Amino acid sequence: MQMKAIPLVAAATLAVVACSPPEQGEAPAPPEGAGETADERAPQDRPTTPPAEPGDAPPPAEDPAGRVVPLPEGGQPWGVAYDPASQQVFTALREPARLAAYDIAGDEVRVTPTPGAARMIDLVAPGGPLLYPAETLDTLYAIDVPSLEIEQEAPAGRGPHQAVQVGDTTFVTEEFGHAVRALRGGETVARFTEPVQPGGLTATDGRVAVVDVVTNTLFVYDAASGELVTSLPAGEGPSHVVPVGDGKVAVCDVRGNAVLTYDITGEPRELDRISVPGRAFWIEADAETGTVYAALSNTNKVAQLDVGQDGSLTERATVPTVQEPVSMDLDPNTGTVYVAGYAQSELQIVPPTAFGN
Repeated sequence: MQMKAIPLVAAATLAVVACSPPEQGEAPAPPEGAGETADERAPQDRPTTPPAEPGDAPPPAEDPAGRVVPLPEGGQPWGVAYDPASQQVFTALREPARLAAYDIAGDEVRVTPTPGAARMIDLVAPGGPLLYPAETLDTLYAIDVPSLEIEQEAPAGRGPHQAVQVGDTTFVTEEFGHAVRALRGGETVARFTEPVQPGGLTATDGRVAVVDVVTNTLFVYDAASGELVTSLPAGEGPSHVVPVGDGKVAVCDVRGNAVLTYDITGEPRELDRISVPGRAFWIEADAETGTVYAALSNTNKVAQLDVGQDGSLTERATVPTVQEPVSMDLDPNTGTVYVAGYAQSELQIVPPTAFGN
């Protein structure tokens, strides 16, 4: 396998240029709520806790399932996005800020510098673009696939963590801006300030679900109107959320070593909770089959769960992973899972047979 470094080049004419990254030393405008503590901004009935982190993982006691592709040494990979159109797997590297693109057919990794470091990355659709929230620059980039040129950029608040597109509107969590920002045409059209420290988010069935990582709450918004539908308790220390089909979502509870399911249509409600053998820091799902995968970051495992029609959860299997799995993505056509190992800068390719499928 070969590894190549390729410079990232901005598109000659951007579809939208809402703002350029701040100049060196230029401080962004303070967000709404800046200066307030988390406890001051939290709902009175929901005390705050520190965000639940992945936790340190020991070296794997078992060989990782499938095969392992080395990424640049010390890269600290986080977000993973599989693109079925280009047959590439993208991984956000943080040290320094880069995108690693693994070409499945060629078994080759190319590395492209990026303007700032991101944690979670998501494709708008097969073939891109790739939503890249550069938390170090407070900017959301849309990156073309497969060229990896910047198509658009927009201000995204303080510490953007994850973004999702619904129609012509992109929602992005401002983790340290105490808000969820709605962008349309590269311009901010709304900010929702109910979450204190929003982390993961997703969208399904006309609703947007947002995890608040310090009040341990799931906020549900109407995607069209932006109105807050409700907020629900979300375990002891949640981080991310994913659609699992039929208007349901699953939340990974890192501190609680658990996965929870919710119906966010109509009157949203919690459906089920299941314990898992480790800190469930990231979650992925095949909504068509109702299969959930939870990355257990401190025990070097991925748990595979079944989601019933009623939202009930059943553990099907666990497989060994690379050290400290913090993110992953799924090829729903083959059942292959791509796992980022943070500790040793690795990409693990787990075939469905490893889960007994």
